[in-house]
Amino acid sequence: MIVRLENLADIRRQHKNEKIALTSGTFDLLHVGHLRYLNAVKSLGDIVVVMLSGDDRIKARKGSKRPIIPENDRAQMLDALKIVDYVFIDPATSSPEEIDPVHAEILAKLQPDVYATDGPDPRFWNIMEKSKLIIVPRSEGDGHASTSAIIDHIVNL
Repeated sequence: MIVRLENLADIRRQHKNEKIALTSGTFDLLHVGHLRYLNAVKSLGDIVVVMLSGDDRIKARKGSKRPIIPENDRAQMLDALKIVDYVFIDPATSSPEEIDPVHAEILAKLQPDVYATDGPDPRFWNIMEKSKLIIVPRSEGDGHASTSAIIDHIVNL
């Protein structure tokens, strides 16, 4: 289900006896690496909530040609996956390296049991209990487990 920031407290109330795993990402050009990552996140909790990076944040981090797929379409793609229970677009307006007060609000409303990430994430790394932070390594392998690798492959064709 696609939700908004104001719905996060409702998610915690509805799932008060379940373990909520929060994760985040771009999820541009959905591929097998994303599926492997989300399956690993699902193994950490009963409910998976994805905080999807908004288009402006991605442009600031990855350049003006990204994302390939607009945020609302990426949210719909994630929502269609049975391993994802909830998706919301990150409402933060700060640059990706800065801590935005909205992330503290997200944690206060959702109260996730774990935050899964593929590496230190400044948005949550300094404001969450360390015991709740779990690094899920990126999937390596066949060269189709990253959006950048897929884009490079297409360009080289």
